Amino acid sequence: MNITLLNCTMTPVILVPHIASQKESSAETSPSQVGDAPHTGRKFLPVTATMAPKKKTVRKNKGNINEMTIIVEDSPLNKLNALNGLLEGGNGLSCISSELTDASYGPNLLEGLSKMRQESFLCDLVIGTKTKSFDVHKSVMASCSEYFYNILKKDPSTQRVDLSDIAPLGLATVIAYAYTGKLTLSLYTIGSIISAAIYLQIHTLVKMCSDFLIQEMSVENCMYIANIAETYSLRNAKAAAQKFIRDNFLEFAESDQFMKLTFEQINELLIDDDLQLPSEIVAFQIAMKWLEFDQKRVKYAADLLSNIRFGTISAQDLVSYVQSVPRMMQDADCHKLLVDAMNYHLLPYHQNTLQSRRTRIRGGCRVLVTVGGRPGLTEKSLSRDVLYRDPENGWSKLTEMPAKSFNQCVAVMDGFLYVAGGEDQNDARNQAKHAVSNFCRYDPRFNTWIHLASMNQKRTHFSLSVFNGLLYAVGGRNAEGGLASLECYVPSANQWQPKAPLEVARCCHGSAVADGRVLVTGGYIGGAYSRSVCAYDPARDAWQELPALSTPRGWHCTVTLGEGGFFSYTCLSKGFRKASQEKIIKLKTNTDGKVTGIPPRG
Repeated sequence: MNITLLNCTMTPVILVPHIASQKESSAETSPSQVGDAPHTGRKFLPVTATMAPKKKTVRKNKGNINEMTIIVEDSPLNKLNALNGLLEGGNGLSCISSELTDASYGPNLLEGLSKMRQESFLCDLVIGTKTKSFDVHKSVMASCSEYFYNILKKDPSTQRVDLSDIAPLGLATVIAYAYTGKLTLSLYTIGSIISAAIYLQIHTLVKMCSDFLIQEMSVENCMYIANIAETYSLRNAKAAAQKFIRDNFLEFAESDQFMKLTFEQINELLIDDDLQLPSEIVAFQIAMKWLEFDQKRVKYAADLLSNIRFGTISAQDLVSYVQSVPRMMQDADCHKLLVDAMNYHLLPYHQNTLQSRRTRIRGGCRVLVTVGGRPGLTEKSLSRDVLYRDPENGWSKLTEMPAKSFNQCVAVMDGFLYVAGGEDQNDARNQAKHAVSNFCRYDPRFNTWIHLASMNQKRTHFSLSVFNGLLYAVGGRNAEGGLASLECYVPSANQWQPKAPLEVARCCHGSAVADGRVLVTGGYIGGAYSRSVCAYDPARDAWQELPALSTPRGWHCTVTLGEGGFFSYTCLSKGFRKASQEKIIKLKTNTDGKVTGIPPRG
């Protein structure tokens, strides 16, 4: 008896010997027996139900041997059903779904598509330029280009698209990017690539080109990159190029690219407030260098030099470095710029009204400044120090005040720092006795102080507010007692003018400007701290009472908030009763509301 296993691509086939004797057949094919075939000594395997769920018997005659063919069906669906059967009833298995990603799938897919394009396999679209055509796949180009997506969506049967306005090099690079996600860039070819990417609306490629320009920025190519960015409206690249030129302007001015600038380009640079220069004299010298490079540029002299901040150059330097340049004396318009700057310095009290772009320093930043005062609680001496906080180097000294002061008021107006009143001695038992009327101004451009007209009255524990180009000194006290007076400083006249006084004298109050009025809150009135709030209207030279504070207060601060309101708070120093209350008053509706208090501080 022969047992034959036939290899089959679809289903395995097992040939089992057919025995004429029913008894022998039963014995040999029993599923529970495995052994030697009778009379032959050969081994055979039983056919079990699990291996052959379905049987089909076919009788064949081959010589004297009868064979039975059993076909075992092994389809994918049967395998799946068998596995699913294991999950029926749970069987203690935890069936939790997990999302897996094949990291190589994307690159392999792009590689396969790129190979198909190179072999022109299944390509269904031709893109043509004036000199060259490219076979591509519609699905690939439409997936990365809004331009092709819109064309093919409108007419999916499109066979050819001609792009006569795109350079072959730029198009070839765009197509390579579409199939690989990679590209080779250089400053020599990036123009054609950006042009093609923008035309075909491939935004990711445009961003890659913009990032490349920013990465490659240098003194030698920054202006070229700025031109590319301007041409193709690359905002990030343009902003980066402008910042690079501002930050490296001195070095850039020495390069060949600088002399190739157009008037519009250098004019835009010199007008920039953030241009980094050691002094405005350097800006003037660089401008003259550009003008003198080509005689045809002389016609731009007055317009270009109007961007120089001559008002920030000292009078001595104007004579030494500017007046000595022939053009500044020969050209009437240029000479006027010089005369205006000299007059600005000759009329220091009028500088507030003469302020302009040409009197403002470049690259200015806001800093925190401390003025005078008492260096320590235990020290009796007063200080003339003026310190400012440098974000990088901490506290640094400026030129000292003309005189020592304590409890003075300070204000900033028109770019100047003003210091008024206070005390010239540290006498805790009788502070008002040492009140002064001193008034001076600090100019941060030249780090200098000048004395201005003194106040009409000596004042300490008063308030100083800025409104509409004027300074208002309110109340306070001196050796004669509390003050109800109000006086206003007019910079153009360098004069203090008396205004309508308060109804009652007050000191140690807070003040702020809001809704076109000077507001005065709380303070010390008639021997006690007050809840009173009033407002001075400069237009009418009159006072008006407002809703009172919920709590009497003094030695507090008041600041302006938006929506026509102000905010008052009190923080008494260590050793005094601690208080912490805050108030918002809405001026337009004359209503007040209490807000959450800040934590008490010592």
